[in-house]
Amino acid sequence: MKKLLNQIIKSIGVFGIVGAITVLTFGGWSGAVISWLLGTAIGITQTQGKRINSPTTGAVNGAFSGLKLGTCVLLGSLIQGLLLLPISGRPAIGFPQALLFGVSGLVIAPLFAAITGAITALNPKQRQLGMLIVLGFSVILFPFVDAVAQTRWISTVIEIQIFVLLALGLNITVGFAGLLDLGYAAFFAIGAYTTGLLCSPQLNIHWNFWLVIPIAAAVAAMFGVILGTPTLRLRGDYLAIVTLGFGEIVPVLFRNLTQIRIEEPISKIIGSLIGRPEMAICLVGCDRAINLTGGEPGINPIDRPYLPIIGSFTSSNPFPWYYLILFLVIFSYFAISRLRDSRLGRAWTAIREDELAASAMGINLVRTKLLAFAMGAAFAGFAGSFYAAYISAIFPSVFDFSVSVIILCMVILGGLGNMTGVILGGIIIMGADRLFLPQIARILEGIRTTTLLPLISNPQWQEFIRTSLDPTQMRLFLFGLTLVIMMLVRPEGLVPDRLHQAELHGETTDS
Repeated sequence: MKKLLNQIIKSIGVFGIVGAITVLTFGGWSGAVISWLLGTAIGITQTQGKRINSPTTGAVNGAFSGLKLGTCVLLGSLIQGLLLLPISGRPAIGFPQALLFGVSGLVIAPLFAAITGAITALNPKQRQLGMLIVLGFSVILFPFVDAVAQTRWISTVIEIQIFVLLALGLNITVGFAGLLDLGYAAFFAIGAYTTGLLCSPQLNIHWNFWLVIPIAAAVAAMFGVILGTPTLRLRGDYLAIVTLGFGEIVPVLFRNLTQIRIEEPISKIIGSLIGRPEMAICLVGCDRAINLTGGEPGINPIDRPYLPIIGSFTSSNPFPWYYLILFLVIFSYFAISRLRDSRLGRAWTAIREDELAASAMGINLVRTKLLAFAMGAAFAGFAGSFYAAYISAIFPSVFDFSVSVIILCMVILGGLGNMTGVILGGIIIMGADRLFLPQIARILEGIRTTTLLPLISNPQWQEFIRTSLDPTQMRLFLFGLTLVIMMLVRPEGLVPDRLHQAELHGETTDS
């Protein structure tokens, strides 16, 4: 069975399976959009490790792989339009329309795979420029393609990019420096609440968002130093426990900062000693206690960004939000890549590999670790500031422990220390969580209501089927299962860092 499954995956390809699942799940012009995106990726990945003599050869190799993807999209479109829609309680779209959707994918996938395949055969400088142009073309035009195809993925893509930014920041702490952080959502919350307090009626402060976003990053970095200071001598499980505690404390703190009154400590002590507490000098909240964070209801509303030509960012127009978070991700990727290649980045790597040897070579462990916590937290502050402005409200329940776990899963799935892998891991996990699982749940609900429940008379079995066929209720189980499989099959991640791969497969590499 395992051998047969491997042969199927090898013959169809992972991209073909993803394309077919996408079409079966969403239908319509989603096949054309996913063929464009995956076809671009296929032309790059299918030529890796191969010696391509000319752009023509690269284009042929890419087109052949793209043709397999297009075939899967065509079959998925026919099955979805003629079979899946009726059994899920929706009207079938008819063979001509389903064929049109599938043929569009069959044409688009080989075309873009051939283009990127040809680019990979150029000399290194031209190849790098060509890849940047193709990537820029894809990310810039995606909102327009999404609007024309009516796939309505752009809001989910914005959320995915928020978590990709968080994963890039956590990769500094965990991937570069080897410091396990299970409370990373706390810095996300700190960045969000900093923006909420400085850009909302909560304290009647309405600073400009463009001024607040670096302040939020700086405040998060400061708390990263505060967290890192008591953990300097901790390693492994002990470090994980402390960071976990920090991540649990911060949301509780924000939930309870609703009655703030600060008194001058010396006068308060003297007043209590002589039995006259009224002598205490009040500094903050004298007339009435200050509701700083809004408690469980949170802070709402939060001011939106403003640009002269665009105007105020609104919920009805996701385009400015998309390009803003895209800019933050690109900026963060560039900044983190420069950090990785700097002297500080090499010091982080040395500490991760052998802390004792790094100290013997003259690396300041205290300064280097604190900078790792601070830098990782700063990018979480960026993400938190954007998130607060994007949803125009923040609540303490959003920043629970599961957020830290999901971000850590992205880093592990993609590959510790590899930024490209971290981005891929973030896209896979958040795409599955925010895009595919809700849509699959709606399809299963239709199948359950239309096809299965009328055939079952037992109420207990009906209730069992209702609760069992809901993948959104099993999301954490699915993430955990993914991690278990990854640890058994590919512990270094999908796109591993070379050092991690050498450590985990040293014998294979040597042979």
